[in-house]
Amino acid sequence: MDDESRAFLADIEQRRGGQITYKAFSTFYADNKGKVCRYGVFFYQVDGVFWFQDFEYVPNFLGFRLSRRKDEEYVMFESSFSPSDVVSIRRVKKKAAINCALGFKDFSKLRKYNPLTGFMSETATEFGLRDGRLLYFQFMDKTVENMIRNENKEITI
Repeated sequence: MDDESRAFLADIEQRRGGQITYKAFSTFYADNKGKVCRYGVFFYQVDGVFWFQDFEYVPNFLGFRLSRRKDEEYVMFESSFSPSDVVSIRRVKKKAAINCALGFKDFSKLRKYNPLTGFMSETATEFGLRDGRLLYFQFMDKTVENMIRNENKEITI
């Protein structure tokens, strides 16, 4: 790990007042509040709470940085949830989750992923929370899902 990465993690631990006990990267994030992070979020756990934040995406072409439009100012997005607040976990099609988050489709129409009919589709994991939020992540493995299931036995599938 380089010095910049260590400083980044130390800053998070200082802001959160605890040690990072788990960290991962989700290559995609969306929610039912209209937020879509197509370039992913850094996902981590401090004192039993999962936190996630996006990064500023710097457009480039063949390694050369492209300038942004002047009206595009980056504002960091971050949020959190407790594993005990998760009431449901299911897999859905990533494209359908994006369409819902952008308002093109109603979340009530979003169906559980069926591997027989959608084997060529990318999936996202939906976490339904007690407060009504629906969070969509695309993790490389099921570690987070398993951590939540182990801590919260009331989750429906």
